[in-house]
Amino acid sequence: MATGYAEFKEVHLGQVVFFILWDDDTDRAGVAQAEVVQYAADWSKVRVRVLEAPQLHVLGRTTWVLPDRLDDDARSARRNYQRRARREMREAQAAERHEAAGGPDAGGEGRPVTEVTSAAGCWQAVTLGWADVDLLVDSMDFESGWPENQARLAKYATIAIINLRPAILALLAELPGGDAVEAVRAGLEGGVVGAARALCADDPCALLARWGEVPLAEVTATADYVTGLHGALAALAEAHGLAPALAG
Repeated sequence: MATGYAEFKEVHLGQVVFFILWDDDTDRAGVAQAEVVQYAADWSKVRVRVLEAPQLHVLGRTTWVLPDRLDDDARSARRNYQRRARREMREAQAAERHEAAGGPDAGGEGRPVTEVTSAAGCWQAVTLGWADVDLLVDSMDFESGWPENQARLAKYATIAIINLRPAILALLAELPGGDAVEAVRAGLEGGVVGAARALCADDPCALLARWGEVPLAEVTATADYVTGLHGALAALAEAHGLAPALAG
């Protein structure tokens, strides 16, 4: 058995397995139940026939699947899919941050050491905290088939921004006023964060207890809100020469 197959036991013809199947037309994910109909001699791939899936048009069709993408039950298939997706996302974000910092991937020798100003220090805190926000919001894409999971991620993303809000406000206080500053300040007062703070101010524990009171429209629009706030912060950094660039 090949090394890449070690996470999945040997299969046999007719065995029922589960895996995550994407519908490119609706951009939604779902757990598919399938039957093993063939496998490569070196165990590098397995061919399955779809028995059950949310995407009805694929029923009865066959497809090749990597062995480590197959599981024995639907719950494991979802859990392992999410684990792989988040690991790959963290690796990609780490590579992007390394490149933005002027690492070898950027073809340079690194950024020169410069005097750290108070604004620069605040910006460093913002960029570090924003990585958690980005990870949570990007994870929502992988949960597009499960609205309840998206709402849970929206809650944690909202808490992450509320926790990051003092650092962002401290940054704004260090910068001269202007449109870029006001855009960020307005962003912090609106959207799902504004709705959440109206219920619990800046207390994440209180928000956990009252999350069900946040308007559903704001919850479902969390990804759009975060994208807008990200854009405002990126524009602020560009206007004031703050580095590194905000990931995402």
